[in-house]
Amino acid sequence: MIFIFRGNVCGRICDECSEPLSRVVIRLYRPAVGVNVALQAAAATKHTLAALPADAVRAKEDRLLAQTMTDEQGNFAFELDGDKLDYSGDAFEIDVRLDHVPHQVSDRHDPVQVTITTLQPAWRERDNVLVAYWEYCLPARIWCAIRALFDAWVICGRVVVGATGAPVPNVVVRAFDNDWITDDPLGQATTNSNGRFRIDYTSLTFKQTFLSPVINVETPLFAAEIGPDVYFHVDTQLNVPLLHEDPSVGYTSSRENIGNCFCVTLTLEEDPGDDTQIEPLPVFNRVGGYNFLTQIDSLPAGDGKTLSDDRAFYSTLRLNGILPKRINGNPCEYMFEVAEWSGGILGGYTQVPLAHIAKTHIGDLQRVTADPINPVQTDPYFVNGNPATELVASVTVDGWIQVPQQSNAYGPGYFQPNGNMIRLISTQLTSQVLDMAGLLAGQSATSTGQPLAQNHYFAIRMWVREAGNPASAHLAGTCQKLAICNARYDNVPQGGSWAPSSEDNALAAHTIDIDELKTAGGCAKITTSLTVLYTAAAANLGAVTVSMTGPGGPYSFAPIASSPDTFGTAVPLFNVATLAPCAYTVQISVQVLLTTGDSIPDNLWDQLAFCK
Repeated sequence: MIFIFRGNVCGRICDECSEPLSRVVIRLYRPAVGVNVALQAAAATKHTLAALPADAVRAKEDRLLAQTMTDEQGNFAFELDGDKLDYSGDAFEIDVRLDHVPHQVSDRHDPVQVTITTLQPAWRERDNVLVAYWEYCLPARIWCAIRALFDAWVICGRVVVGATGAPVPNVVVRAFDNDWITDDPLGQATTNSNGRFRIDYTSLTFKQTFLSPVINVETPLFAAEIGPDVYFHVDTQLNVPLLHEDPSVGYTSSRENIGNCFCVTLTLEEDPGDDTQIEPLPVFNRVGGYNFLTQIDSLPAGDGKTLSDDRAFYSTLRLNGILPKRINGNPCEYMFEVAEWSGGILGGYTQVPLAHIAKTHIGDLQRVTADPINPVQTDPYFVNGNPATELVASVTVDGWIQVPQQSNAYGPGYFQPNGNMIRLISTQLTSQVLDMAGLLAGQSATSTGQPLAQNHYFAIRMWVREAGNPASAHLAGTCQKLAICNARYDNVPQGGSWAPSSEDNALAAHTIDIDELKTAGGCAKITTSLTVLYTAAAANLGAVTVSMTGPGGPYSFAPIASSPDTFGTAVPLFNVATLAPCAYTVQISVQVLLTTGDSIPDNLWDQLAFCK
């Protein structure tokens, strides 16, 4: 029996703020011998939750049933083969192992393992497998203690209007520590549409002074862990003050020596209205001309294809949306990451390197000229262009693309973005070459020993930040699932027995022949029977059509049901014996359901002639 155990884990920072436990390891253990499993499974989690020392983790190794890693949202899935694992659906212990915590700024990475509970899953049968679901959010007192082990400090907050309680979006919140030498900036963030913000920092942010590392004056000898004395500034993106707390607020009881998890609501006297936003917000929401939120089945449970015509993606993909020059009043820079789906689980994200980006036109530089006929000169700006002859956007050493900042058309020029971000070379993510040598029309494309091509599935996301400010980095759009297929077919037989040849680099196998010519020769005449053999294969095969032209035509054959491996004998819808003596041509047309997002491939053809 197969057991599918899915779930989600998160950590609570406070009542109003939680975060998914992304990229952590979930471990399932068999209960120890002699333990009252029923009693453990019935116990409240607060009585079973505990951090394990290293020797306790080692002592459990021989009881490990299975382990897996969560995705970015804290989701996990186990597929337990009862026969192989000698497992029959009984209770197991659930542990979480962390090598990091979300948004961790420090480089501390000593692993921590927490045992949560003993669970007897409530299995339900579905499609001949047993399925159970479980979710848990670590309470703030535990989760914040774990975060402290990684020197991970966080402020979660909200900015509202006092009179109405309405959220204030798109304002910049800066947090400071009231220090007796000089106030330490802890970090800054921009509120989202719900007025919420998050600032991550480390203890070094407020402990280090100009005397460090000789002495950290904020940390007296023999003192327990202390926190900053925090106060806030709230400004528009043009740095117009909306709320500037006096530093003395940091010495009030609610702000002094705050813990590593701190939540706050900041209240403005008046609604700043439209003053909070001066440029459009950056957003990645399109692959070519397709909005992946509305025109692609891009949710994790989807198939990653276009909704209107069921196409997967191939070749070079134009990733685009809205690209402003500035965010939070500062120059904008961006980068992309990709992750691959495998077995229903999303792997880790990796940054798209410059080598995987094709030359991309991201906008134009406008200059006013003295020419009265053409008073404005425009020159294209590129990512990964030729800096010797073209305008090329700068890229940082860590791979962030810097949006050009020229803003004076009467001087050095005015850069106007066009929404393009990068052209992703998807063959760098997945590609496959299938050799069709020896394939005979009418047979399966696998008859030569080659497998059928498959789609691969990827998530693509965009990060933006203020130039040179890693703490300001945030997501600006995620296409959660995109089907990509870059399979190519070499040595595809063409021309049948009439004029045999082959084709390379085809998007599908597509070949046709006439059985009567295979034995009698390409110049033999057809009399009373016409046996048309065909083969078409591709992971995203569309319509397959066989037709014939000649005197009295065109002539049709029975419709062909298409699948990724389509082959057989075409049934003529006409009487071969009554055809006039002459030459005829039989064709196969094969549609491949692929797109770059901006264009689709033409149908593929093969044909051969015969005499009647």
